[in-house]
Amino acid sequence: MISKEDFIDWKKNPVTEALFQGLAEKIKDGMIELSYTAGEDTSQDKYKCGMIHAYRSVLQIEFEDMGGEDA
Repeated sequence: MISKEDFIDWKKNPVTEALFQGLAEKIKDGMIELSYTAGEDTSQDKYKCGMIHAYRSVLQIEFEDMGGEDA
């Protein structure tokens, strides 16, 4: 288990910030691609929507989601 302080430090880490920026770009790119291809292949539409949702889930992660408890 990690402490809340460690989690906050991780979120502020430049590597984490770069990762989150990359995920934000993937979300944007996925939305743009989906806007052009939606309806051509519904299984691909679902896959792309699932990936966008997964990336958003990572960006929205909170300490409590990690099983952390305030001390």
